[in-house]
Amino acid sequence: MPKFYFHIRMREGFDPDYDGVEIRSGDGVAEAVTIARRMVSELVANEEPIDGLIFEITDGTGTLVAELPFHMCVSLQ
Repeated sequence: MPKFYFHIRMREGFDPDYDGVEIRSGDGVAEAVTIARRMVSELVANEEPIDGLIFEITDGTGTLVAELPFHMCVSLQ
């Protein structure tokens, strides 16, 4: 199962994800984006600031597969 890591880049530095998330679906990047959206939704629901924060999603080899600003992950559905 492929593993993806959700590192957080902020103005003050970098918060690495050492644990990662194993993803079963065939399109790991799309599933990783879905997970990122859920994480941001929880922050917004708890009134946590998301300005200036960016997910740097990497695969198990450390290759960057997506950069997602937190504000781009917010879905008002």
